[in-house]
Amino acid sequence: MGFEIGDRSEQTAEKLYEKIKGIGAKYYCTDHWEAYKCVLPEGKHIASKAETYTIEGLNSKVRHFMARFHRRTFCYSKSVDMISYSLNLLFHKRNYKCILNYQ
Repeated sequence: MGFEIGDRSEQTAEKLYEKIKGIGAKYYCTDHWEAYKCVLPEGKHIASKAETYTIEGLNSKVRHFMARFHRRTFCYSKSVDMISYSLNLLFHKRNYKCILNYQ
């Protein structure tokens, strides 16, 4: 769907929603982060840990494959652009591999 690099503020949530609102989602499943309640349409927002296991699995894969996202590490990024490029490359490769598995 998309990602936004930033802090856990309402402004970051707004930027993320601007990127994904045009995809035609029937509903959005999130954790109980307060900023989502302010940004996502009330009728389309489901706040539940039970519905977020898929994205948590993806977050685990990101931490596994990219040292800069390990919880305790000496690897870090000095550039927000490099974080974005790295995530885009990882997601592109992962999505392409998923497409090949379905063909």
